Amino acid sequence: MDQVGVDLFIVYSASGALIGSLITPLIYWSKGRKPATGFFAGVLVGAFGNLILLIPLWLILRPRPPAGANTFDLAVTYQMGAAAVLGGRKEEARFYFVQVTQADPEHVGAWLYLANLATTPLEAWSYLQQARAIEPGNPSVQEAVAVVWPQVRHLYGESANPI
Repeated sequence: MDQVGVDLFIVYSASGALIGSLITPLIYWSKGRKPATGFFAGVLVGAFGNLILLIPLWLILRPRPPAGANTFDLAVTYQMGAAAVLGGRKEEARFYFVQVTQADPEHVGAWLYLANLATTPLEAWSYLQQARAIEPGNPSVQEAVAVVWPQVRHLYGESANPI
């Protein structure tokens, strides 16, 4: 809520209770009742008045999220993952890159980052296989294959070429 909204909120909340607590004892006194009883009734009337005044005011002045704030932005998520890698936060980076690959399975960069963040060579190889399926001629993919393939070659029967 901005400052104008806060000011209006305070004015309305004070005015309802003030008017209720000042006028109601006068009404009670004019009818021959005790003004103190009227004061407590006035506080209740003021509180009720506050509800009637403040709920619509709150609905009008409440902060709303900007349009499109809940949409998923692939580029921002990818950049957040890259920033997490630079900051050394591997689990956070892995989380962002998994989100990117779920939203866009054809994102080669995210698959390569996941291969770099893998905990085992076999896990890295599975991510590289995804990247190779998308873009086998990409120089970054070929370089990553050249690094990881010697580490997993023994699992595939020592064949000369990567599968």
